[in-house]
Amino acid sequence: MRHPAERARSLFLKLVESVVLAIVLLLTGGLACAQPASTPADIYTVIRSGDLQAVRQLLAAGAQVDARDNWGRTPLIVALQQGKTAIVELLIERGASISMTDAWGRTPLLVATQLRNTAAIRLLLSRRADVNVANKNDITPLIAAAQTGNVEAANLLLAAGAALDRTDNLGWTALMWAASRNDAMLIRMLVERGAQVGITGLDRSTALGLARQRGADPAVLALLVGNAPDSRAPVAGAQLPKPGPHRSGVAPLPADRLPVIDTRRIVRGRADAPITIVEYTDFQCPYCGFGAKTVEEVLARYEGQVRLVVKHSPLQFHPMAKPAAHYFEALSLQSAARAWAFYDRLFENARALGGGEPFLRKLAGDLGADMPQLEKDIAGPVVRDRLADDLREVERYQFDGVPAFIVNGQVIEGAQPVQVFVDVLEALLRR
Repeated sequence: MRHPAERARSLFLKLVESVVLAIVLLLTGGLACAQPASTPADIYTVIRSGDLQAVRQLLAAGAQVDARDNWGRTPLIVALQQGKTAIVELLIERGASISMTDAWGRTPLLVATQLRNTAAIRLLLSRRADVNVANKNDITPLIAAAQTGNVEAANLLLAAGAALDRTDNLGWTALMWAASRNDAMLIRMLVERGAQVGITGLDRSTALGLARQRGADPAVLALLVGNAPDSRAPVAGAQLPKPGPHRSGVAPLPADRLPVIDTRRIVRGRADAPITIVEYTDFQCPYCGFGAKTVEEVLARYEGQVRLVVKHSPLQFHPMAKPAAHYFEALSLQSAARAWAFYDRLFENARALGGGEPFLRKLAGDLGADMPQLEKDIAGPVVRDRLADDLREVERYQFDGVPAFIVNGQVIEGAQPVQVFVDVLEALLRR
């Protein structure tokens, strides 16, 4: 016969085993029995928390490794955006697609490059990720590497077959972006690899002209001049961007999904114009600057027939875009004229946003803003609610990039030529 103390100890151990087993069943098979499968929202929430073990458990319980969230992003793209390296590796190990794009056409490789995540770039290239897939602004990974000044990434991408002279929607190449940054190391590397120096962008920019504007070192200028086309040769016109897989033109929205037009927000153009362009923008984005110039031309060409409403979609890797949006909306509460002047000044020189909030304050002051009132409005509920409303709308349309436009229910995504807008407007005016 067992001693009472021994029997008690045995019963206690069995109880502990039962509890442990119940927990294991709950976190693995039991969870799958309790509900059909983890929803996509579950895995995205866990990815953002960085809990690697919880991601493992959700995948084991049936969460889809390539499910899309409300923005059209896959778990792998979200893990890259959150900088969760271990989760990125786990998802790829579990079969996550490295070719699926988000709603803006970004592949995991492009996301990793835009965020300067060279370790992830190496991993994705080792899995043979396509190096030439471009997003809706025709940004390739190589162009993104030049935009962010990542020489190591550019070398890796070129070694993997990246197209050296591919142009984006502005007609700019990787070399032109390197010149715009005055990045001597990247300029030298690209020229040595055979990048064409004479390509002309839609704004008539060239790599040599951009380098001169940015005050490049004489040795860099000499390198570009030495590799430029013969100055006696005819000067080519602006190159149109090469057609990409995302250059799909215009798509209509259902009547019940049209954007909300808040009559309290400022309008550029005639307030009662029959056609409304709703522009979703980011003040720190060069493609949005191109889009703003395009819309300015459209407003002038169709004066009295078109009005512009601006909404905001600040991107994760543009830290000054959200503060700039706050200033614009706060200024609009004081004066529509000052707000539009602020809008124009920012897009004329988006690089000035590198000066941070002091630059925004100075610009607002130079435009005659009531600064004490402006500071109150920036932190107030009206501006806060407007930005929140815009982001909810952006999510609903899955505009995970900028610029995007809705023209009387017709969607135009990316920085597009004036003719795209003209075609839409002419069709609308004929109705």
